[in-house]
Amino acid sequence: MSYKTNKLKTIMQGIASNVILKDEFKEVNTVAGFDVSFTNDNKVVCAVVVFDAKTLDVIEVKKVIKDSPMPFIPGFLAFRKGPAMLEAYYSLDNEPDLLFIEGTGILHEEKCGLATYLGVELEKPTIGVSAKINCGEIKGEDIIFNGEFVGKVVKTREYANPLYVSPGNLITIETAAKLVKEFIIPPHKMPEPIHKAHRAAKKKAKFIQENGHEEVKKEEEVSEYDMDKKTMNDLTVGTY
Repeated sequence: MSYKTNKLKTIMQGIASNVILKDEFKEVNTVAGFDVSFTNDNKVVCAVVVFDAKTLDVIEVKKVIKDSPMPFIPGFLAFRKGPAMLEAYYSLDNEPDLLFIEGTGILHEEKCGLATYLGVELEKPTIGVSAKINCGEIKGEDIIFNGEFVGKVVKTREYANPLYVSPGNLITIETAAKLVKEFIIPPHKMPEPIHKAHRAAKKKAKFIQENGHEEVKKEEEVSEYDMDKKTMNDLTVGTY
């Protein structure tokens, strides 16, 4: 199947034109982390974990499994991962005040990374957190692309590579970087909402590969909330 990347670029430019880089929120009581894992047969497994922002207690966990809508094309991950993330968000019983996304926001060639795609669609403050940088120039702790300040370099572990933080929507660059630091729990490199979502998505993708999709449907007859509340401590393993 052929994908018209020029058309996708036009869509992204339209999304980027609606970004507001202001702190458009008063109080953050709940936050959510999103991440995606892929199975060998190209299933998209998205996990979203909602937390109490003060205690970091897990409030809710939801997972969505979908066929990948398109192949991997650099720069267009929003269209590959975004639909599953949106479905996961709309399945939540508890609406989060702020979203942490494993990916980029305006730190993107079209200023429309995954966090921007979600933030504009949902009209929510979103923060993109990436372990890689694909565009821009680093000057001290600032990231500059095409002469614009688009993100911050954030060091969260002494002997690890830094994170690259950019706003998706409805938040400033400085506040996004500040909140990423506030939600780090050593020894994890990623902010806790993304760390937990990453572990949950990875665990579910592994289960699908080992047991098949039909067994996943049986497993999901168990209350995901109860199951995941009980096993959330297991998801802290690792330093991602």
